[in-house]
Amino acid sequence: MHPIARFISPLSLALVLATAAAQVPAPAPPQSPRFQMPPPTPNDTLTSVELSPDHHVTFRLWAPSATAVKLQAEGPEATPGITPDQLNAYNGGVPMTKGDQGIWQATIGPIAPGAYRYNFLVDGVVTVDPKNPLTSQALAQSRSLYEVPGAPFDEYSPDIPHGAIATVLYNSSVTQSQRRMTIYTPPGYEAGSSRLPVLYLLHGGGDSDNSWPTVGRAGAILDNLIAAGKARPMIVVMPAGHLSTSFRLTPGTSMGHDEFNDDLVSVVLPYIDAHYRTLADRSHRAIAGLSMGGLQTLTIALNHPDKFASVGVFSSGWFPDSLKEAEDKDIAAYRAAGKSYKLFWVGVGQYDIALANCHASVELLKKAGIQLEYHESPGYHAWNNWRDYLALFAPKLFLH
Repeated sequence: MHPIARFISPLSLALVLATAAAQVPAPAPPQSPRFQMPPPTPNDTLTSVELSPDHHVTFRLWAPSATAVKLQAEGPEATPGITPDQLNAYNGGVPMTKGDQGIWQATIGPIAPGAYRYNFLVDGVVTVDPKNPLTSQALAQSRSLYEVPGAPFDEYSPDIPHGAIATVLYNSSVTQSQRRMTIYTPPGYEAGSSRLPVLYLLHGGGDSDNSWPTVGRAGAILDNLIAAGKARPMIVVMPAGHLSTSFRLTPGTSMGHDEFNDDLVSVVLPYIDAHYRTLADRSHRAIAGLSMGGLQTLTIALNHPDKFASVGVFSSGWFPDSLKEAEDKDIAAYRAAGKSYKLFWVGVGQYDIALANCHASVELLKKAGIQLEYHESPGYHAWNNWRDYLALFAPKLFLH
C-alpha cells in the first residue's frame, strides 16, 4: 500500500494522483513542415517562342543538364521557294545552342503565316514545350503549337461569332470498343432549331480527331467563311481514323481499307443524325479527308454514293499496287450504284509525296466517268496546304 494511503481516504488519494498527473506537460503537437519556395531559375521568366517582325521564330528551352537539344518544327515547308534538300535538313532537326544559363536556343524562318507544331529532342527524348500550354494531340503523342499571324482565314477573330467544338465518346458495335470524335457546330446552333448539312472531315496517318480542330484550324476556317457569307452553316464531324495507336506508312497495307470505314457508315452517321439536327440525306452530306483520310474518303464515297453527294480528296490517292483492286471493287461499286456526285474535288501540292499517286487516281476516276475539280497548289504534304484546301472546298458545299 502506498504510504500516504494510511492517512487519507481513497477519494482523496485519487484527487492527489490526478493533480500530480495534470502537472506533467502534454507532448507538443507535431509540427507540419514549412513550405519553402523553390529557388528562382532562368525558366521562371523564359519566353519559349518569340516571333520577330520579319517572321523569324526563336525557340528556347531551359535544360541545364542536357548535352544535346534539337528543335523539330513544322513551318519551313510552308516557306515559299524552299527546296526539298533544304526541307530535309529541317526535318532532321535543328540543333539548338546552349547559353550560359542553361537555355538552349534556335531560330528558324522566315515562316509563312499559319499554325504549326513543334517539339524538342532532349538527349534523344522527345518532349513538348513545358512553357507553352498550346498543344495538338496526334495518334501516340502530343506536340506543342505556335502561330505566325497573318492568315486571317484561319485565325480566330474577336469580331465575329464563333461555333463550338466538342469531344464526343460513343460505343462502336463495329469495333466493340468506345471511340472518340470531335464535332464542330456553327455559331448559334445551340439556340437554333433549323437542321443543317454535315461534312465528315478525316485526318491523316499518325494524327487524331484532335488534329483538324487544332493545327488544322477547322473551327476558325468555318467561322470565318460563315461570317463572310462564303459558306453555308454546317456541322463538321471529325472522327478518329485509327483503330489502334500503332501506325506505319507502308504501301500495300490496309491503310484506308479497315473497320474504320464500316464504323463511320454504320455507327457514326446514325449517331450524328440521331443526336444532332441534321439534314439526313445524301445531298446534304459530304466527306473529305487528307492523306490516309483521303484514301478512306475514296473507299467510303465510292462504295456508298447513296450516302454522300460531295467528296473532297486532299493530298491522296491509291498506291500503284492498289489501282487494279480499286477499279475492280470501289469504282465497280460506284458504277453499280448509278448515282453521280454533285462535287468531287481533288487537291495536291506540287512537291507532295502523294503527287504521283494522286495523278494516277485522278485518271482512274476520270476513266470511271466522274467529273471532278482538280487543284494543284505549291508546296508539300503539309498542314498549310490542307487548311487552304478546306477553305476552298467548304464554300462549294451544299449550294443547292
